[in-house]
Amino acid sequence: MLGVGALTWAVFPGNPVIESPSFGGPAILTPGSELPIVARVAVPWVTEVEGLSLASGPIRIALPLVRPPARGARLSVLARVPQDCAPGIYDLVVRAGKREARAHRAVAVLGSIPERFTVAQITDLHFGYRAAGEASVQTIVDELNRLGPALVLVTGDIAHNGRRREYDRAQHVLDQLTMPIVVIPGNHDRRGWGAYLTRFGFPYRSVAFGRWTLLGLDCGHGRDEFTESQFRFIARALDVAEPGRLIVLAHIPLAGARSVRAHARAVMELFERKRVPLVLSGHWHYGAEYGTGVAGPGRTQGGTQFVVTVSAGGWLVKKPSGSRDPRGFTLITVEDGRITAVEAHSAGVVKTPTAGAREANP
Repeated sequence: MLGVGALTWAVFPGNPVIESPSFGGPAILTPGSELPIVARVAVPWVTEVEGLSLASGPIRIALPLVRPPARGARLSVLARVPQDCAPGIYDLVVRAGKREARAHRAVAVLGSIPERFTVAQITDLHFGYRAAGEASVQTIVDELNRLGPALVLVTGDIAHNGRRREYDRAQHVLDQLTMPIVVIPGNHDRRGWGAYLTRFGFPYRSVAFGRWTLLGLDCGHGRDEFTESQFRFIARALDVAEPGRLIVLAHIPLAGARSVRAHARAVMELFERKRVPLVLSGHWHYGAEYGTGVAGPGRTQGGTQFVVTVSAGGWLVKKPSGSRDPRGFTLITVEDGRITAVEAHSAGVVKTPTAGAREANP
């Protein structure tokens, strides 16, 4: 038995892997808050987590344990952010023996969680498609740093062909954002699924921002569908979220000609019951609101608004009206526990989808 264990240790040296929080699925909290961490180890019941810290450049901030992990292949650890921790975006470092795992930009420490804030959505970056598109994403990132939203939501198609070097260039640009980012995959990201998962971790996730929940979904499995396991995840996440304080991210819209197939109707019914106010998508490469067949264009009977944002870096597609939107992003304003504005920004021009005529998907 000892020989088998020694051989296992030689082949799988016990490097920890951080599942959550992660780059694109960060923990967003304030000093003094508890920080749940999930890590995997290659040699169960042998490898122990011996140290946790936040890292930013040369700075290391030790995280005291609230609850030590039990031994096993998948370790759940509860740590605490020190009360004197300075606000910032940090890497999370887990040490097991002499080995470390690092989750890039996995923890965002804020001085406080505001009741009034803005959120930006960018989508369809398509790094690897055209240099002009990548330059457009850089311009948008510079603009977002100037505007200063509380966080940025990146809703898929980050890499055009799923190549590692495309993700390298995308990360170089996204790392310039001074606020936390939440990332979900698009259908193009599945062209290099391993490269995406290595960079951003699990493809669907729930991220807390104060009393709000950001529910990021993976629509690209198979032929644009939710799996059974993801449908169960969505139901569980909605059960624990505060009704009316959710923003859902789904790269592929849930209705229309180019939409999610399996479980889309059941998911929309869940959103209505939980009073989800906003679902953000991309994929179409033009800005729109779309009808669900439940209560007319753009909204369900429960008030859920379905918005599609124009591509930030990909090719531009004609709308049903025949026009093309310039590349851009969407800004969402939250005040007193409700969404008060959803604005499309492009080339310095602001328009409000909810104020004018809605675009229907063909």
